Amino acid sequence: MRTLAQALGLSRQRVYFILKNEFKKKRGNKKMEQDNAVLSKIEEIIKAYPVFGYRKVTAVLRARYGMKICRKRVYRIMKKFSLLMPPSHSHKKLFRGIPFAHNTKSTRSNELWGIDMTYIWCGEDGWCYFHGVIDHFDKVLLGYNFSRSCSALGGVMALAEAASQRPIEVLELRSDNGCHYGARVFKDEIRRLGITQTRTMVNTPKGNAVIERFFRSLKEECVWQNSFKNFEEAKEAVDLWVKYYNEQRPHQTLQYLTPAEFEKRGKSVQKIA
Repeated sequence: MRTLAQALGLSRQRVYFILKNEFKKKRGNKKMEQDNAVLSKIEEIIKAYPVFGYRKVTAVLRARYGMKICRKRVYRIMKKFSLLMPPSHSHKKLFRGIPFAHNTKSTRSNELWGIDMTYIWCGEDGWCYFHGVIDHFDKVLLGYNFSRSCSALGGVMALAEAASQRPIEVLELRSDNGCHYGARVFKDEIRRLGITQTRTMVNTPKGNAVIERFFRSLKEECVWQNSFKNFEEAKEAVDLWVKYYNEQRPHQTLQYLTPAEFEKRGKSVQKIA
């Protein structure tokens, strides 16, 4: 080392510093390559199981691919590339004063709406979020917001679009117990519009089954048929499918009419009556 330092005209401390940095750089590059290999497997797992958290992803990596990997490393990689699911919390305080829903059926349009959110994988942009508002009776998707943000504003914008489509008289809006629908900004919009908000009881998905069934159709017929590269590509496909759903897709519970046709028929009956 002394000879090398003299040949380079540097002190031994400087030579040690340079060699140490080179070693760290090589080790960092190797670690990055290893992380990229793990990342590709993680993305495969998430596409197949969109609701898996890092613990289940770690279990699949170990069982399916025989990887000797710890949960902390999987968590670090998923956090770095925005692949983590939003955490679940108890939101009892947020929903104080909002009653549970008991009636699951509606007898006319504009009597009961449902709102909920789902996740859509958008390639390089990670998880993006779809808030939708649907009429429980005629199954029309009245409003939606699809964006990169998971905030309650997505629900507010979806509801605002729905409210712009139809006059609001006596209307119930049903949500789950997610924090988005207990947020102050969302409850303020509910009060502004004069809507009564109710929420499904815990572990009773049938209380808002119409929007849940819509999400299933969206996933099966649009999302899972594609491998979106980014948010823009996903949004274009989702926008087209929503238009198709409302205007062209026959619905079994509507006697195989489209939601738009069923809504139009209902308006005609009301005029005659």
